[in-house]
Amino acid sequence: MQLTTLDLINSMEHRGEIMSNVVTMGEIMLRLSPPLHHKIEQTNDFSATYGGGEANVAVALSYLGHKTTFISKLPDNQLGDGAIKHLRGYGVNTEFIVRDGEDIGIYFLENGFGTRPSQVIYNRRHSAITKIKKEEFDFDKIFSQAKWFHLSGITLALGEEIKEVALYAAQKAKEHNVKVSFDFNYRAKLWTKDEAKKAMQKVLPLVDICFASYFDANTLLEIEPSKSYENDEEKQNDVFYQMIKKYNLSYVFGTKRELFSANENSLSSYVYTKDSKYTTEAKRFNIFDRVGGGDAFVSGAIHKLLGNCKDFQKANEFGLACSILKHTIPGDASILKEKDILGFMDNLGASAINR
Repeated sequence: MQLTTLDLINSMEHRGEIMSNVVTMGEIMLRLSPPLHHKIEQTNDFSATYGGGEANVAVALSYLGHKTTFISKLPDNQLGDGAIKHLRGYGVNTEFIVRDGEDIGIYFLENGFGTRPSQVIYNRRHSAITKIKKEEFDFDKIFSQAKWFHLSGITLALGEEIKEVALYAAQKAKEHNVKVSFDFNYRAKLWTKDEAKKAMQKVLPLVDICFASYFDANTLLEIEPSKSYENDEEKQNDVFYQMIKKYNLSYVFGTKRELFSANENSLSSYVYTKDSKYTTEAKRFNIFDRVGGGDAFVSGAIHKLLGNCKDFQKANEFGLACSILKHTIPGDASILKEKDILGFMDNLGASAINR
């Protein structure tokens, strides 16, 4: 008999190998893509899968051995059924997904090739989650056994209702002494910079660990360098140290990407604490599917922090390796086990990731 991912996770739990309960909250969408590298207007067929930032993190952490719960709202129809089947197939607990409404968020992904970049078209303005209400969830029950709560800026961008519920959820997580992580994940197609500024500055006081770029800190949080610097690295260091102090953060993680073509990029990563910084060397790699690379980095870092919250260097390295490997996997989420990622890191060697 073939075991499902959920069977394997339950088996691990009985053996005492499950690490932590992780809760994520956001929208899971239907993704439609033309075959190969066709443009949308060329095709009569689309391949379909499900994904979304926080859902991807839940799937990846489930595969890494954690008990994960996804909070959302989905239509009570076959599309909602498909999204729940997708999550359950990877071992994610869906008992707190509210079923109501008629629409699921949809996005069209046109995969780029060579010098032609990928394109994304969203159709999510009236999806079920935009009508979410905090009274629909028992957050005390949800967070009673949780160790970690993860949220992203994409969810805050979906409307006032979901923003209010997400902020309330973060507050409830803090009341239960649950670690809160937040990925800025700014998308200009979803909201303006001014709208994002207001939301980000509200959520950051509730956050312990942040995934952010210099743009996020400087533009969305309006943190300016304290003096003139000769190079961008010193400027970034100053701004991130200010950000950590201002919002009492434990860590700020992030990645830097260099594009050679739509199919070949390089990534490096960094992590800041209140008084130190750690970086990795850039690794160049080929791309099969770029979507979800950032979520894989988040998942990898969270996985290691849950194992040892003081070992931020390993969390940074592991997150980068997880992200690079995700680019080789079709679909939105990383479905990698820890031994696969560690094996990949060993093969990279010290010249690729500074271990």
